[in-house]
Amino acid sequence: MSSDEEFDYMSDDFLAQCIPNDVRPGLIRDHSLQRQAEMDKKKQQTDMKNKELFRSHRAVELERREEGLSSAISNNNKGFALMQKMGYKPGTGIGKSGSGRVEPVTIALKTDRQGIGRETALRRLAVEKAAIRQRQRQRREQEFTVENFRAHRSQKHLEIQTAKDLKSCQRVCEGLDKGQGYDEPAEPWFWLTREKENDDDDDHDNEVEGQDEKTTTADESGEDDDEEEEEEEEIEFQPSEKLDMLSNYLRQTYCYCVWCGTQYDDDKDMRDNCPGPTREDH
Repeated sequence: MSSDEEFDYMSDDFLAQCIPNDVRPGLIRDHSLQRQAEMDKKKQQTDMKNKELFRSHRAVELERREEGLSSAISNNNKGFALMQKMGYKPGTGIGKSGSGRVEPVTIALKTDRQGIGRETALRRLAVEKAAIRQRQRQRREQEFTVENFRAHRSQKHLEIQTAKDLKSCQRVCEGLDKGQGYDEPAEPWFWLTREKENDDDDDHDNEVEGQDEKTTTADESGEDDDEEEEEEEEIEFQPSEKLDMLSNYLRQTYCYCVWCGTQYDDDKDMRDNCPGPTREDH
Protein backbone atom coordinates (compact mmCIF):
# COMPACT_ATOMS: atom_id res chain seq x y z
CA MET A 1 0.00 0.00 0.00
CA SER A 2 1.44 3.34 -0.96
CA SER A 3 1.66 6.22 1.46
CA ASP A 4 -0.66 8.27 -0.73
CA GLU A 5 -3.59 5.83 -0.43
CA GLU A 6 -5.92 6.29 2.57
CA PHE A 7 -5.93 3.37 5.06
CA ASP A 8 -9.27 1.53 5.25
CA TYR A 9 -10.12 1.12 8.93
CA MET A 10 -13.20 -0.98 8.08
CA SER A 11 -11.28 -3.67 6.24
CA ASP A 12 -10.70 -7.23 7.55
CA ASP A 13 -6.96 -6.72 7.64
CA PHE A 14 -7.26 -3.96 10.22
CA LEU A 15 -9.60 -6.04 12.43
CA ALA A 16 -7.23 -9.03 12.23
CA GLN A 17 -4.39 -6.83 13.48
CA CYS A 18 -6.42 -5.57 16.46
CA ILE A 19 -7.62 -8.98 17.74
CA PRO A 20 -4.20 -10.34 18.96
CA ASN A 21 -3.66 -7.22 21.08
CA ASP A 22 -7.02 -7.55 22.86
CA VAL A 23 -6.18 -9.08 26.24
CA ARG A 24 -9.37 -8.26 28.13
CA PRO A 25 -10.14 -10.90 30.84
CA GLY A 26 -12.84 -13.43 29.99
CA LEU A 27 -12.64 -12.76 26.28
CA ILE A 28 -11.48 -16.04 24.64
CA ARG A 29 -11.47 -16.10 20.85
CA ASP A 30 -9.99 -19.61 20.48
CA HIS A 31 -12.59 -22.40 20.84
CA SER A 32 -10.07 -24.87 22.29
CA LEU A 33 -9.03 -22.46 25.03
CA GLN A 34 -12.66 -21.67 25.77
CA ARG A 35 -13.48 -25.37 26.09
CA GLN A 36 -10.49 -25.92 28.40
CA ALA A 37 -11.61 -23.05 30.64
CA GLU A 38 -15.12 -24.50 30.87
CA MET A 39 -13.73 -27.93 31.79
CA ASP A 40 -11.53 -26.44 34.52
CA LYS A 41 -14.50 -24.58 35.95
CA LYS A 42 -16.64 -27.73 36.01
CA LYS A 43 -13.81 -29.70 37.62
CA GLN A 44 -13.46 -27.09 40.36
CA GLN A 45 -17.19 -27.21 41.09
CA THR A 46 -17.12 -31.02 41.18
CA ASP A 47 -14.18 -31.03 43.61
CA MET A 48 -16.01 -28.69 45.97
CA LYS A 49 -19.10 -30.92 45.91
CA ASN A 50 -17.04 -34.04 46.56
CA LYS A 51 -15.27 -32.31 49.42
CA GLU A 52 -18.60 -31.59 51.06
CA LEU A 53 -19.94 -35.09 50.44
CA PHE A 54 -16.88 -37.13 51.25
CA ARG A 55 -15.42 -35.45 54.29
CA SER A 56 -12.57 -37.04 56.20
CA HIS A 57 -13.31 -39.71 58.76
CA ARG A 58 -11.76 -37.61 61.52
CA ALA A 59 -13.94 -34.59 60.74
CA VAL A 60 -17.09 -36.71 60.74
CA GLU A 61 -16.08 -38.37 63.99
CA LEU A 62 -15.38 -35.02 65.63
CA GLU A 63 -18.71 -33.60 64.51
CA ARG A 64 -20.64 -36.61 65.79
CA ARG A 65 -18.78 -36.53 69.11
CA GLU A 66 -19.58 -32.87 69.67
CA GLU A 67 -23.18 -33.47 68.74
CA GLY A 68 -23.45 -36.39 71.14
CA LEU A 69 -21.82 -34.54 74.03
CA SER A 70 -24.02 -31.48 73.56
CA SER A 71 -27.29 -33.43 73.53
CA ALA A 72 -28.98 -34.79 76.65
CA ILE A 73 -29.51 -38.50 77.25
CA SER A 74 -32.92 -39.66 76.03
CA ASN A 75 -35.46 -41.39 78.24
CA ASN A 76 -35.04 -44.58 76.24
CA ASN A 77 -31.52 -45.02 77.64
CA LYS A 78 -31.48 -47.92 80.14
CA GLY A 79 -28.98 -46.25 82.43
CA PHE A 80 -30.95 -43.02 82.50
CA ALA A 81 -34.18 -44.91 83.19
CA LEU A 82 -32.49 -46.68 86.11
CA MET A 83 -31.34 -43.34 87.55
CA GLN A 84 -34.92 -42.02 87.33
CA LYS A 85 -36.18 -45.04 89.24
CA MET A 86 -33.60 -44.23 91.94
CA GLY A 87 -35.07 -40.72 92.30
CA TYR A 88 -33.03 -38.65 89.88
CA LYS A 89 -34.84 -35.81 88.15
CA PRO A 90 -33.49 -34.24 84.94
CA GLY A 91 -31.86 -30.83 85.55
CA THR A 92 -31.10 -31.41 89.24
CA GLY A 93 -27.79 -32.19 90.90
CA ILE A 94 -26.77 -35.73 91.69
CA GLY A 95 -26.63 -37.03 95.24
CA LYS A 96 -29.10 -37.42 98.05
CA SER A 97 -29.32 -33.69 98.77
CA GLY A 98 -29.31 -32.71 95.10
CA SER A 99 -26.36 -30.35 95.57
CA GLY A 100 -23.92 -32.39 93.50
CA ARG A 101 -22.72 -31.94 89.95
CA VAL A 102 -25.36 -30.90 87.42
CA GLU A 103 -23.29 -30.88 84.24
CA PRO A 104 -21.55 -34.11 83.22
CA VAL A 105 -17.80 -34.45 83.51
CA THR A 106 -16.19 -33.07 80.38
CA ILE A 107 -14.07 -35.40 78.26
CA ALA A 108 -10.54 -34.12 77.61
CA LEU A 109 -9.13 -35.86 74.54
CA LYS A 110 -5.40 -35.86 73.91
CA THR A 111 -4.52 -34.13 70.65
CA ASP A 112 -0.72 -34.09 71.03
CA ARG A 113 1.98 -36.74 71.08
CA GLN A 114 3.19 -36.14 74.62
CA GLY A 115 3.35 -38.98 77.11
CA ILE A 116 0.37 -39.72 79.29
CA GLY A 117 1.98 -38.32 82.45
CA ARG A 118 4.16 -35.65 80.84
CA GLU A 119 1.56 -32.90 80.95
CA THR A 120 0.93 -33.55 84.64
CA ALA A 121 4.67 -33.59 85.31
CA LEU A 122 5.12 -30.28 83.50
CA ARG A 123 2.34 -28.67 85.53
CA ARG A 124 3.90 -29.94 88.75
CA LEU A 125 7.32 -28.70 87.61
CA ALA A 126 5.89 -25.24 86.98
CA VAL A 127 4.34 -25.18 90.46
CA GLU A 128 7.62 -26.28 92.06
CA LYS A 129 9.60 -23.63 90.17
CA ALA A 130 7.17 -20.93 91.25
CA ALA A 131 7.46 -22.08 94.88
CA ILE A 132 11.27 -22.06 94.70
CA ARG A 133 11.27 -18.54 93.24
CA GLN A 134 8.96 -17.40 96.02
CA ARG A 135 11.22 -18.90 98.71
CA GLN A 136 14.29 -17.29 97.15
CA ARG A 137 12.53 -13.94 96.99
CA GLN A 138 11.51 -14.20 100.65
CA ARG A 139 15.06 -15.22 101.64
CA ARG A 140 16.53 -12.21 99.85
CA GLU A 141 14.00 -9.92 101.48
CA GLN A 142 14.83 -11.32 104.91
CA GLU A 143 18.56 -10.98 104.36
CA PHE A 144 18.30 -7.46 103.00
CA THR A 145 16.82 -5.92 106.11
CA VAL A 146 17.22 -2.36 107.30
CA GLU A 147 20.07 -3.29 109.62
CA ASN A 148 21.93 -5.11 106.87
CA PHE A 149 21.40 -2.16 104.58
CA ARG A 150 22.82 0.23 107.14
CA ALA A 151 25.78 -2.06 107.80
CA HIS A 152 26.47 -2.31 104.08
CA ARG A 153 26.34 1.46 103.65
CA SER A 154 28.58 1.94 106.68
CA GLN A 155 31.13 -0.57 105.37
CA LYS A 156 31.11 1.07 101.96
CA HIS A 157 31.65 4.50 103.49
CA LEU A 158 34.50 3.11 105.62
CA GLU A 159 36.22 1.63 102.56
CA ILE A 160 36.01 4.95 100.69
CA GLN A 161 37.35 6.87 103.69
CA THR A 162 40.20 4.36 104.14
CA ALA A 163 41.22 4.78 100.49
CA LYS A 164 41.27 8.58 100.90
CA ASP A 165 43.35 8.39 104.09
CA LEU A 166 45.80 5.99 102.43
CA LYS A 167 46.34 8.36 99.51
CA SER A 168 46.92 11.24 101.93
CA CYS A 169 49.53 9.19 103.80
CA GLN A 170 51.22 8.23 100.53
CA ARG A 171 51.50 11.86 99.42
CA VAL A 172 52.86 12.97 102.80
CA CYS A 173 55.31 10.05 102.95
CA GLU A 174 56.64 10.79 99.49
CA GLY A 175 57.18 14.44 100.34
CA LEU A 176 58.89 13.73 103.68
CA ASP A 177 61.08 10.93 102.26
CA LYS A 178 62.22 13.06 99.34
CA GLY A 179 62.86 15.93 101.77
CA GLN A 180 65.28 13.65 103.60
CA GLY A 181 67.01 12.72 100.34
CA TYR A 182 65.49 9.29 99.78
CA ASP A 183 65.08 8.28 96.14
CA GLU A 184 63.14 5.10 96.82
CA PRO A 185 60.32 4.38 99.29
CA ALA A 186 60.69 1.83 102.04
CA GLU A 187 57.83 -0.10 100.42
CA PRO A 188 56.63 0.29 96.83
CA TRP A 189 53.17 1.33 97.96
CA PHE A 190 54.45 3.96 100.45
CA TRP A 191 54.55 6.51 97.63
CA LEU A 192 51.50 7.22 95.49
CA THR A 193 53.43 7.86 92.27
CA ARG A 194 55.65 4.82 92.72
CA GLU A 195 52.61 2.60 93.35
CA LYS A 196 51.12 3.70 90.03
CA GLU A 197 54.44 3.05 88.27
CA ASN A 198 54.62 -0.41 89.80
CA ASP A 199 51.12 -1.21 88.63
CA ASP A 200 52.05 -0.23 85.08
CA ASP A 201 55.30 -2.22 85.30
CA ASP A 202 53.42 -5.26 86.55
CA ASP A 203 51.08 -5.13 83.57
CA HIS A 204 54.03 -4.84 81.19
CA ASP A 205 55.93 -7.63 82.94
CA ASN A 206 52.93 -9.92 82.68
CA GLU A 207 52.83 -9.38 78.92
CA VAL A 208 56.57 -10.00 78.57
CA GLU A 209 56.40 -13.09 80.76
CA GLY A 210 53.59 -14.46 78.64
CA GLN A 211 55.77 -14.12 75.55
CA ASP A 212 58.90 -15.50 77.24
CA GLU A 213 57.08 -18.59 78.49
CA LYS A 214 56.60 -19.73 74.91
CA THR A 215 60.39 -19.65 74.18
CA THR A 216 61.89 -20.95 77.44
CA THR A 217 63.42 -24.45 77.52
CA ALA A 218 62.84 -27.19 80.07
CA ASP A 219 66.19 -26.54 81.78
CA GLU A 220 65.52 -22.82 82.16
CA SER A 221 62.07 -23.51 83.60
CA GLY A 222 63.65 -25.81 86.19
CA GLU A 223 66.09 -23.08 87.24
CA ASP A 224 63.26 -20.56 87.52
CA ASP A 225 61.38 -22.91 89.85
CA ASP A 226 64.40 -23.09 92.16
CA GLU A 227 64.71 -19.31 92.22
CA GLU A 228 61.02 -18.86 92.99
CA GLU A 229 61.31 -21.13 96.03
CA GLU A 230 64.10 -18.96 97.40
CA GLU A 231 62.26 -15.69 96.86
CA GLU A 232 60.09 -14.36 99.63
CA GLU A 233 56.41 -14.81 99.08
CA GLU A 234 54.68 -11.54 98.22
CA ILE A 235 51.52 -10.71 100.15
CA GLU A 236 48.85 -8.38 98.88
CA PHE A 237 47.78 -6.22 101.81
CA GLN A 238 44.33 -4.76 102.23
CA PRO A 239 43.94 -0.94 102.11
CA SER A 240 43.19 -0.85 105.85
CA GLU A 241 46.37 -2.83 106.60
CA LYS A 242 48.42 -0.54 104.37
CA LEU A 243 46.97 2.48 106.14
CA ASP A 244 47.92 1.13 109.59
CA MET A 245 51.49 0.33 108.55
CA LEU A 246 52.06 3.59 106.69
CA SER A 247 50.56 5.80 109.42
CA ASN A 248 52.74 4.07 112.02
CA TYR A 249 55.78 4.59 109.78
CA LEU A 250 55.04 8.32 109.56
CA ARG A 251 54.50 8.61 113.31
CA GLN A 252 57.69 6.74 114.23
CA THR A 253 59.94 8.22 111.52
CA TYR A 254 58.72 11.82 111.20
CA CYS A 255 56.40 12.29 114.23
CA TYR A 256 53.65 13.05 111.75
CA CYS A 257 49.94 12.37 112.31
CA VAL A 258 47.93 12.25 109.12
CA TRP A 259 44.62 12.90 110.93
CA CYS A 260 45.98 15.85 112.87
CA GLY A 261 47.78 17.04 109.74
CA THR A 262 50.72 18.07 111.94
CA GLN A 263 54.38 17.12 112.21
CA TYR A 264 55.28 17.29 115.90
CA ASP A 265 58.68 18.20 117.32
CA ASP A 266 59.34 14.83 118.96
CA ASP A 267 57.62 11.78 120.44
CA LYS A 268 56.76 13.57 123.67
CA ASP A 269 55.12 16.44 121.81
CA MET A 270 53.07 13.97 119.76
CA ARG A 271 52.00 11.95 122.83
CA ASP A 272 50.88 15.11 124.63
CA ASN A 273 48.93 16.67 121.75
CA CYS A 274 47.82 13.82 119.43
CA PRO A 275 44.68 11.93 120.56
CA GLY A 276 45.81 8.60 119.08
CA PRO A 277 47.07 6.67 116.06
CA THR A 278 43.67 6.05 114.38
CA ARG A 279 40.88 8.11 112.86
CA GLU A 280 38.49 6.93 115.58
CA ASP A 281 40.75 8.52 118.20
CA HIS A 282 40.31 11.88 116.54
